[in-house]
Amino acid sequence: MAYLTNSSDLLTFLDTNVVQNLQTFGEFIYGGNLSLQDERKLSNPRIRADIFALHRIATMGRRSGWPLAVSNTNAAELRAIKDPSKRRKCVSWWGELAEYFGEQYRKWPPTELGSSYSELVHFTYIQRSKLYEYLSVLPDEADRVLVVDALELGCNVFLTMDYKTIWEHREAVRKLGIHVMRPVEFLQEPVFR
Repeated sequence: MAYLTNSSDLLTFLDTNVVQNLQTFGEFIYGGNLSLQDERKLSNPRIRADIFALHRIATMGRRSGWPLAVSNTNAAELRAIKDPSKRRKCVSWWGELAEYFGEQYRKWPPTELGSSYSELVHFTYIQRSKLYEYLSVLPDEADRVLVVDALELGCNVFLTMDYKTIWEHREAVRKLGIHVMRPVEFLQEPVFR
């Protein structure tokens, strides 16, 4: 695994499933309070490890800041959630994350945030088409759009809990300059040690 070397390398795009989990397990991730109901939802060891990693990341992020990004594609996926209550909570949470990203971008000069923030790229239609074609290894079209969104925002990390598609094809995505990581892998970066 290639390591990222400093915090300016950590502009992190959140996959929609991470946004959902940050909202669903927010009491634990941000406050350390794990309810019995949430405990039952964490029977899968991989999911449990990633939720606990998100808790550690959030704790460290409060102290040092955590440059992260979300896109309108996340919001569109969240608006497709069938349960109206869950949909409302997740879309609202996405709005807070989007606002946080916007505040970071306005607050810090590009030199502090690294080259990722200095010049946001806007791909042409042809460039997007070629990227989508290259990313056809990802079975879900929305995943392709999310990866392109992350590239356009200048992200270095694509944080996911999608174990069957994006994470499985992380090497193909990495060739585009983005490290696809699960939360537990993200914690293994030297900047967190």
